[in-house]
Amino acid sequence: MEMSIPKRHPVFMVMGREAERIKHNPAYRFLLFLGPLIGIFLLYFIFRQGVTRDLPIAVVDQDNSSLSIKLRNALEASPDLAVVASPADIFQAREMLESAQVDAIVLLPSGLENKVYREVEAVVPAYINGTNVLTGGIIQRAVLKTVGTISAGIQLKKQLLNEKNEAQAMARVMPVELRQHILFNPYGNYNYFLNSAMMNIMLYLFAFLASIYTFGNELKRGTGRELLEASNSSVRLAIVGKMFPYTVIFTGFAMLINLLLYEFGGMPINGSFFLILFGQLITMLTYQLLGVWLVALTYNLRLSLSIASAYSMMAVTFSGLTFPFEGMPLVARIFAAFFPFTWWEKLFISQSLYGGPRSDALIYICCILIFQLLAFTGFKLYKRRLGDEKYWGKA
Repeated sequence: MEMSIPKRHPVFMVMGREAERIKHNPAYRFLLFLGPLIGIFLLYFIFRQGVTRDLPIAVVDQDNSSLSIKLRNALEASPDLAVVASPADIFQAREMLESAQVDAIVLLPSGLENKVYREVEAVVPAYINGTNVLTGGIIQRAVLKTVGTISAGIQLKKQLLNEKNEAQAMARVMPVELRQHILFNPYGNYNYFLNSAMMNIMLYLFAFLASIYTFGNELKRGTGRELLEASNSSVRLAIVGKMFPYTVIFTGFAMLINLLLYEFGGMPINGSFFLILFGQLITMLTYQLLGVWLVALTYNLRLSLSIASAYSMMAVTFSGLTFPFEGMPLVARIFAAFFPFTWWEKLFISQSLYGGPRSDALIYICCILIFQLLAFTGFKLYKRRLGDEKYWGKA
């Protein structure tokens, strides 16, 4: 009497079929392993220093006095600046600025010390390359702080010479004192907000592209009916089976990102790590499901990949990472709501840096889940595409 071999569950049938595809197709392996790994570690090593240091500037000293030397040494001592050249005149310095050898020029004009001690206003011009807003802002802040400190020191000495005690002299020099208390990111660490965004968008981008590639390939290669046969004609089981290996692998990359950010990068967790991780995973799943929806909508692999790349990159721009969200026009802020990444970024900042209330985090999670509901509407359409030959073979 022959024993009947129990048939495997359709999900495992699809998973086995997908594992064979990953094993024999290098494009799958790049999207799943090599691409995310290179992207994540590249970003980590680029931004691991966290704070911008030693931006190159040129100092043109036309005064050659003790004060101008003191100013030059103070600029060199600033951690944000590095005096890499001392051109003889402003024209040589300008050539260096235009050839990108330096990012700024500080001119110490002739007669600077004489004007200061005669109590005549002395101007120190600074020419800053504003092409890169971030670099220009750092240089401007550092130069202003350095010159302001030297100027305050001179005024303090004058007040002390007038037989004032130090407290009175300081009150004259700085009648109003600003005491800054920088919260949540006190060191101005770019790693905290740049890498948190860029590493995760890298993860979501590859999850998005891998989902489009694997689901779009079924249409491109005309294997849709085979997929439905393996899943017992259930498009839901087919999607679960195909997504499962990718979800497991990308979850591993999500844990790697958290390890690099929190353990090696020293990023604070002022809220709930569970909510951060949960939000990270559902955002990743959302992008995978949106990949199915996009393939079902366009039934064109190349077009879907192009749209996904543009959509993911636009998400970075409109999330408020590169330009403050509050400063955007109303139309741009409304448009930003159409990206899952926008809500993930809000969730991350709230729970990691601010330590905001969990109720806010739950609102952001619900906003991300709305995109999943949208993606579910494409399941039936995708099944119809799988079974109809006229949708096969599209580039």
